[in-house]
Formats: sequence, C-alpha cells, structure tokens
Amino acid sequence: MRFFLAAVSLWFACGLNTAAHAAQTANDKVFANAALRSLHDLARAAAQYEQAAKDSDQLGCHDAFISMQKVAHEALINVHSMSFAPIDAIEDVSILLRLSQLVQNGCSDDVATQSLFMMAGQAVMALRYDYSIGDGDWYMIAQGGTIEAKNPLQYARSLKDQGYSWVSVRPNGMLFMVVSNWKAEMASSEADDPSIENSGSNLKAIEVGYRQNSGDSNTTVYFYRTKEDARAAMEAAGQQAKAVVKADADLKASKAEWNKKLTSLPYMIADRNPGFKLIYGVCRDTGKKDTNGAGICTEDDSHDYSDSRGAPYSWFADIQSCTDAQLGIFDKRPPDVKVNPHDAFVSSCVPAPKTNGHALKGYQMVFALIAPGAVEDDAVYAELREQGSSAATVFRTFKSCDDAIDTGYSATLKDLGADKDGNLLSDKTKSLDFRAKCVRVY
Repeated sequence: MRFFLAAVSLWFACGLNTAAHAAQTANDKVFANAALRSLHDLARAAAQYEQAAKDSDQLGCHDAFISMQKVAHEALINVHSMSFAPIDAIEDVSILLRLSQLVQNGCSDDVATQSLFMMAGQAVMALRYDYSIGDGDWYMIAQGGTIEAKNPLQYARSLKDQGYSWVSVRPNGMLFMVVSNWKAEMASSEADDPSIENSGSNLKAIEVGYRQNSGDSNTTVYFYRTKEDARAAMEAAGQQAKAVVKADADLKASKAEWNKKLTSLPYMIADRNPGFKLIYGVCRDTGKKDTNGAGICTEDDSHDYSDSRGAPYSWFADIQSCTDAQLGIFDKRPPDVKVNPHDAFVSSCVPAPKTNGHALKGYQMVFALIAPGAVEDDAVYAELREQGSSAATVFRTFKSCDDAIDTGYSATLKDLGADKDGNLLSDKTKSLDFRAKCVRVY
C-alpha cells in the first residue's frame, strides 16, 4: 500500500452536426461554395505533397506546392468577397500559406509539413461553421446576468482589431480538429456534394476564446442561436453553481468527520507536520500470488529523497511540489535503486518536519485517509502509537515496522467501518482511500 499521484489527461474533439442553413444571401452562398471547392482542392494538394515527400518525389512536391498556393489564394479571394468575414477559415488558410513557405524549396516530411496536412482539412470545417454562424445576431450572457445580442464573428473581429494575441471561434466543445473530421469532408466532396448547404442550422452554441496577451490564460465567451437557449444555459449554470457550493460544503463536513474518526482512535495520533518529503523504495517480487491471481511483493526499505548531501531529505512546503518531484524520479530513478524485471519501483509523498536530525532513529507507521469524494490534497494523516502514549511508535528496523503494517491497516479499516477494500459497511456505494507506509524518522 502506498501514497501516489494519479494524473489523467483528456483530449477530445466535438464533430459538427450539419444540416441545411439558408440564412445567408445568394451571393454569400455562391462565394462560399466556390471557396469550399477551393479548400477541398487545397486539402487534396496538401495530401499529395505529404505523399510525395514520403516518396522523396521532388517533382511531385513542387507540383503539389504550386497547387496549394494557387487554390489557397483562390479560396481567400472568395471568402473575402462574402458580406461577412469567415474568420477561422481565413485564419487557417493564412497560417497554411505561411507554413508552406517553409517547405517550398524542398520535399520535407517534418512537423511543418504535417501541420500543412492538418490545417488544410481544418479550413474546410472552419468555413462550414463560419458560414453557419453568418452575420446575424446570436445571444451571449453578459456580466450581471443580462442577455445581449451580438454576432460571434464580429465580436471576434473586434478583439483582433484591438490586437489580442489569440482569438478563435468554434462550435461549443470543439477543442481541436482531428483527421477523421476533415477526411469525412473530403469524402463529401468526392461524392459530388461540396455544397455549403451542408452547413448547419443544428449548430446551437458557439464559443469565442481569446487571450489579450500571450502570457494570459484563455477566456471563453459563449454565444447561443436563440435567446431561449441562452436563458436556459444561464439557468443551468446557476443550478450547477448552487450544486457545486453544496457539494463543497458536504465534502468539507465529510472531511472533518473522517478526520475526527481517524484521530480519535486510541492507537492513532494526528500528524502535525507542516510539510512533506518524498520517499521511495523497491517492492520485491515474492513469487506468491493473492486470491485474485495478482503477484505479491514486499518493500525492502524506505528511502528519503534528497537533492542535497547536507540534508537527509528534501522538504516541500506543499504536496504539489512534492508530487512534482515524485514525477521526476520516475523518469530518472535515484542511483541506489536496482529494480529487477518482476519488481516494482514505488514512491510516496508523506508528512515531514522542515528541519530534522541526521541520525536515523527508526521507522514510524504513517496512515493517509482520503474521504469519499475527496482528492489527494484533502488527505488526513495520522501515525500509529501505543495506547496511552502521546508520541508515535518508533520501530527500530524497517522490517519490524513492515511486519506490523498489515495488522495496523486492517484494524484501522475495521474500526472506521470499512471492509478490507475500503468500502463502507454502512454504504457500499462509497469507499475510503486508505494507505499506510513505514517512514524513516531522525
């Protein structure tokens, strides 16, 4: 059992639901369709360039490059002829033209070339949703809860005119374009259906993201096609905000309750250390398996991480700093660690005082309890003590501490009203995240 940091990265893209949309003028439709055909040709030329680069076909690269320049400028002429500016489509084609200059004299298959391939397809999609937005009024929720009528494209243009470092208009929830999106658009062209009429009345919400300065965080403003949609979104946001406040209050009460439960056990003492240290070790394979068939390992010792020879360990004022260092030692393990194929390298962030001695006294048993619904930063820490003592028990060796850890762990879970897996006996839908470690003390 050990303390750990879990990190999950989520990447997703939202496709555009398309349907006929006839809100634009007849001329807009003509120019948009012409631009759309050019953008399909641009995507094909970018794909031809990529293949030629893979084949080291210098002549093929040259021909594809000339085609990209030609159809990209045709597309720009047509989009600039529309009565409103399809801002993302123009931006995508402009970026593609700048990127293409990096490969004009060669036959490259580097990152810049791959960006060409992606940007060409993205421009096709951008023109579709820019056309769907059009030049009419949408509705945004302003400060104070009022609903104002504004056009997302015109709003974005006003930001660009003010010199904002980054402005983007896209369907709500679309974080980035993936290849499969625009390949579907290519297929529609190959099936003789390149009409801008595929753009959609089903596009209900738009987000305009921007940064005033390059170092700023992103700000996002949402626009809705109807006032009713905007009002519904505002009401939903209000309900969600109330739910978040209630959930925070419930979690705060729950953490306080579990803190009291853990530290009131007669063999526990609340940990009062102001910071954290990083510990690590190797869990050696025993060759045995548990009831689920998983291998069983035992830790050989607990080591303290230190980036200074003058200190027994590095001290961190908060757990985030400690977990940042923890990620670092997974990439570059300490030199005293040898991990065999069936062993496991383990590390944890545990409470520790800022200053300490250098002479090893022994090991203490440290417990971490994370209440149902809480996260790592909310952990409650306690140490094992003998009943009647006001100080934590110190084991002389790591083995003596490790031998006692299972008993202390199981007894604590039982007294907290949970089974061996941390599931609450009173409510099987909730579980505790409960961990135990043997830690060096000086």
